[in-house]
Amino acid sequence: MEALGSQPIGKRRVLLASGREEEWPVGVVWLTLEGQELPTVCLIGPNGGPALLGAVTLEEFALGVDPVAKRLVPVRSYLT
Repeated sequence: MEALGSQPIGKRRVLLASGREEEWPVGVVWLTLEGQELPTVCLIGPNGGPALLGAVTLEEFALGVDPVAKRLVPVRSYLT
């Protein structure tokens, strides 16, 4: 977490694809994507695990996923 410039602010229970439940630290980190720099909440998994962008982070950055081209694309933000 220190390498990301953040300290844990709490813990969250997570359900893994295997069905196992674990408790992971959560923190706030600053990300830069597509020229935007914003804070986002981050679950801190074990070392060597995959880095994933979740739906909340993609929404915060107004980005969507193009699975065919395997890239991020700008989307409209909606207020409801």
